[in-house]
Amino acid sequence: MAAAVATGVLVAVLAGCSSGGSKDVKGAAPGVPSAAGASTAGAAGTAAATAPAAGETASAPAGVAAGAASGAAPAPAGGTAPAAAETPGADLEGVLLDDKVVGQVLPDAKVMAGWEEEKRKVDTADHTVTCTAAVPCTGKPLSGSVRFSSGDVVTRFIVETLPSRDAAKNRLKESYASYAAGPFRKLDAPALGSESQAFQGPLAEGEGVGIVVRSGTVVASVTTEGGPVDVAATRRFAVMLVKRIEQAQAGKTPDAGLGLA
Repeated sequence: MAAAVATGVLVAVLAGCSSGGSKDVKGAAPGVPSAAGASTAGAAGTAAATAPAAGETASAPAGVAAGAASGAAPAPAGGTAPAAAETPGADLEGVLLDDKVVGQVLPDAKVMAGWEEEKRKVDTADHTVTCTAAVPCTGKPLSGSVRFSSGDVVTRFIVETLPSRDAAKNRLKESYASYAAGPFRKLDAPALGSESQAFQGPLAEGEGVGIVVRSGTVVASVTTEGGPVDVAATRRFAVMLVKRIEQAQAGKTPDAGLGLA
């Protein structure tokens, strides 16, 4: 019974992300999706980085079409990503409670060249308020998400900011539990951030890969779906997201892009 409920929550979260949120922005990164889609793959979801909860707070498995976009050679479908020379891993204590900063942490059209941005929003953690210039959310735990597409491939980035590392650890456990309760299997991939786990399983658009990460006080996820499963490509996205989180935690403007991972 518990497994069925958890799986249902995960599916509901993915459906919510696909249908859009209270403040979705469309159009960004028109490019060469055909090249990206051909060399990457995977599935995407929203119940991986943050435990499956309401709104767009979770992320689940997915693959990626990022090989071409990043300029890195894609790994064999379903293969294990090679270790990175520059892998983020600081367990920083800095909290990210400014909606503008969280918005900057999420990748943009510049670093996602060849992808089209479909949705972007930053909410309070309980999804009761969508942060805007008129309604800022500074000082509150937040949830941010952005979705990109390239051909048939969809990639989602999700971040959840917590008030402490302990709170983030608890959130990560919830996210892991959602995968364990569903039809997903763990993948053997190098660790990212403070701690992480990769999963593979069925998503809205087909088989995909999701990587859930805790970076200090932030829990994040990257999922891709809609093409051949590509763990290495999904990992490149996750490495970029973790680096951007760490830059923000260090008081810098997030600007990390895609690279080998």
